[in-house]
Amino acid sequence: CGSDTSGEPPAGRPPLASPPDPGPPPNSDGLSADVRQDVARSTVRVTGIACGSTTEGSGFAVGGDLIATNAHVLVGLDTPTIELGDGTSLAGDIVAFNVIDDLALIRVHGADFEPLPLGPAGDGTVGAVFGWEPGPTVDPTPFRIDRPVTVRIEAVASDERIERRSWLLAARIEAGDSGAALIDPTGTVVGVAYATTTRGSSVAYAVRAERLEALIAEGLDADLVVPDC
Repeated sequence: CGSDTSGEPPAGRPPLASPPDPGPPPNSDGLSADVRQDVARSTVRVTGIACGSTTEGSGFAVGGDLIATNAHVLVGLDTPTIELGDGTSLAGDIVAFNVIDDLALIRVHGADFEPLPLGPAGDGTVGAVFGWEPGPTVDPTPFRIDRPVTVRIEAVASDERIERRSWLLAARIEAGDSGAALIDPTGTVVGVAYATTTRGSSVAYAVRAERLEALIAEGLDADLVVPDC
């Protein structure tokens, strides 16, 4: 997840303009041990070979066999692999792909997930980003929503300039966090992480959960064609 403000960005991940400073991330995410455990069981790593290299991101269950992630994680990828916390790997099919909101849905063969609820948030909401940074398990990171913003950015796998309704976050988002759920203390998904301004920065962005709800409501397409690299 994230994009550097210098040099040429990878496909589908352009640099973002300098945002307001949201301040440091919170010291605590406010989640109970039970909520943390329940959410972790419904989060996954999304991997595959695309654009000549291995791609990795995060995802989370929105249905019994349905995973949400970022669209830019799946560019050039025909068949993503879904890795579970117990080490199991399952194959998936991409069934929804939105280049404006940078969101995608994957139907996972043989899965039986406990879906996470989606809901609203607001300025000052705190919680945890449930991302799969390099390592064997999910690694929650505290976040705080600073404010809603509309980001001018290139659409995924395109040079078309679009506007993306987002949350501006105080959070340290790292490689592998793309597609991670923003979880509030009730265990509700309030957004999907998609970028940081620079590596190591505490300024990050997430798509609002309402946009994911809209994508799910649009329906699924088993014959979807994903953009190439």
